[in-house]
Amino acid sequence: MKKRTGPALLIAALYFLALIILDSCESAVPAAVPSATPAARPPSQPDQPDFHLVQPAIPPPEAVPEIIPESAGTIFLLLDISNLLGQGDYENALSLFEKIEPEDGEQTTIELLRASALISAGKSAAARTIVEEILKTNPNLVPALLVLAEVEGAQGRNREQRAALERLLKLEPDNVPALVSMGNLMIRSNATPQAGSYFDRALRADPEDGEALLGRAWVYRNSREPKKAETLLNKAVELYPDWARPIHERGRLYKSVRAYPKALADLDRAKDLEPDNYFIACDRGDTLRIMGRKTEALAEYERAIKLDPDYFLAYVHSSDLKDELEDYDGAAAGYAILARLNPDYYFALEGLGMHLMRRRQWLEAKDTFVEAYKRAAKMNRGQAGTGEGIYALLAAVCWMRSGGREEARPFLDEALRRTERNSVEYRLLRLYRDSTGDTDLVTQIDREKDPAVKARMLYYLANYYDIRGNKNLANRFFLQVRDLDVTHIREWRLNEWTLEERGIR
Repeated sequence: MKKRTGPALLIAALYFLALIILDSCESAVPAAVPSATPAARPPSQPDQPDFHLVQPAIPPPEAVPEIIPESAGTIFLLLDISNLLGQGDYENALSLFEKIEPEDGEQTTIELLRASALISAGKSAAARTIVEEILKTNPNLVPALLVLAEVEGAQGRNREQRAALERLLKLEPDNVPALVSMGNLMIRSNATPQAGSYFDRALRADPEDGEALLGRAWVYRNSREPKKAETLLNKAVELYPDWARPIHERGRLYKSVRAYPKALADLDRAKDLEPDNYFIACDRGDTLRIMGRKTEALAEYERAIKLDPDYFLAYVHSSDLKDELEDYDGAAAGYAILARLNPDYYFALEGLGMHLMRRRQWLEAKDTFVEAYKRAAKMNRGQAGTGEGIYALLAAVCWMRSGGREEARPFLDEALRRTERNSVEYRLLRLYRDSTGDTDLVTQIDREKDPAVKARMLYYLANYYDIRGNKNLANRFFLQVRDLDVTHIREWRLNEWTLEERGIR
C-alpha cells in the first residue's frame, strides 16, 4: 500500500537512540535506550480495509551492544533519518545511512535499523542480506530475529515468518513485539482463536502495549464480542490520546454495531489527528453514506482517491455512490479505473459493461462482459455454476445487438459447457445460441415462484424478442420486469434504462 505512514517503531528507535547518544557524549557514560511506546508511533494504514495485520518488528536498541558511534555527525544523521522516515521519504532516508561513518555504520544496531528502513521502502531482499549476515555471527540475537521475521512477512512467506518468531519466542517467551506479530500472523492465517491467545500473552507481559490492545480488540470484534473490544479500545484511546489508530478502530467497531453517530465522532477525531490516512477517509465515507449524507460521503471517497490514486478501495465506493446519485459518466469512469487497478474485482467490469449498454455501445459492452466472464471463471477456479453465466448472457445480448450472432457461437458453446444444465442461465444461453425454446421458457416463467429469478428470465427473454424484431412482445416483457419490482438485481436497472429510453411508463 503506497500511503503507509512509515516504520513507526524504527522512527522512534532512531530518535531515542540519537538523543541518548547525545546525552552519552556529554556524560561519557553509556546509557540504555528505551523502547518506543505506542504513543510515539504514528498510526499505520492497513493493507486490507479492515485491519493492519503487519506488525512492524523493529529491534529494541537496548538489546544490541555498541550503540555509541565514534562520530558526532552520526548522531545528527540518525535524527535526520528519523524525520525523513516519518515523512515517508524512504529513499532519502536510506541515502543518509550511506553517509554514516564506516566504523559507526557497521554497528549492529544501526545495521538492523537500516534493514528495517529497507523493508519499509519495499526493499526486503536487501534487508534480508543484512540481517542474515548478522545472524551468521550471532544466531540468537533477538532483535535480528525480529527483523528477519519482518522480512519474511514482507515477502509473504508466512511459514518462514512463523518459524523465525517461534525461534525468537523460545529465547524470550514474553517478547511483546514477537507475540503481537504472531497474533497478526494468525489473523492472516484465519486462526482467530490462536491470534487471541498470542495477544493475551502480549498483554500479560505488557498490559499497556498499544498494538496488543488493538489486536485483541480486533479478535473480539470479529468474534462478535463488541463490548470486550470496546473496553480494550477505550483503554488504548485513554493511554494514547494522540494516536489516531485506536480511535479509528473504535470508530470501525461502532460502525459495525450500527452506532453511527458515535462512529462518525471517532472518525472525525481520527481524521483530525491523521488527515492523510486513506482508510480513515474510506470508513468515514462509509459511515456518512449509511447515515444518508451521500454528498459528504462522496467527497470523502474522492479525498481518499487523491491521497492514493493507485489503490482500488475508494473507487469501489465512489463508483457505486455515483451510480446512486445518477452521475453515470462518473460511475463508468470509476469502474474503468477500478477494473485496471484490481483485475480480480470483476464486479467493476460488470458496472462498466452496464453503463456501456446504457450508452448502446454494444461492441464495447460485449468485450467488457466477455472479460468479466473470464475473470469470474478464473476466480471461481473453473467450477461450473458459480455465477459467470450471467456475464455470458449479457455478452450474448450485446453481441447480438451488434449483429454478431454467428461470431458469438463459439463463446456461447464454451459458456454452455461450463454452465449447469438445470440452471436458468443454461436455458437462456441455449435460447440465444439456437434461437429455439422460447415457448418452453415462457411456460417456465409462468410457473416460477421466485420474483428475482422470474424478473431475470423475463429481462433476457424480452431482449431476445427485441433483437429478433418483435418490439411489442419485448415491451410487454420489459414492463412485466418492472411490475415485479425486484430492485436489487442488475437486470432491473438495465430494464429501467431500456424503458426510459423508449419512453415507456
